[in-house]
Amino acid sequence: MIMQKRDLLLIAVLLLVCGIAAAFLYPRGDAGPRRAVITQDGKVLYDIPLTGHKGIDEIRIEDERGENTIRIEDETVAVVDADCPDLVCVKTGKAAKKGDVIACLPHKLLIEVK
Repeated sequence: MIMQKRDLLLIAVLLLVCGIAAAFLYPRGDAGPRRAVITQDGKVLYDIPLTGHKGIDEIRIEDERGENTIRIEDETVAVVDADCPDLVCVKTGKAAKKGDVIACLPHKLLIEVK
């Protein structure tokens, strides 16, 4: 079977359409400024810029449910200490990329990198 010009044109058009679709469907990476949004019970407590952050800052959040210590180190955020029973938030480690989430369910605390 011999390919005709129309077959080659059809293949070229399909490849072009697939390339355009891929450009729109796949994320473009971690471009743009990042920030850590810390919420408890759905209320924003802190909105901290991560992009360009240097050094170490710590935040202590304490209420009747318990306490968490959050560390912003360079361009990352992590829960470094908590008094919840399972310590899932501490074991999660550092969050740095957009979409990363750290949650402490017993304390209703959520940290999102946006």
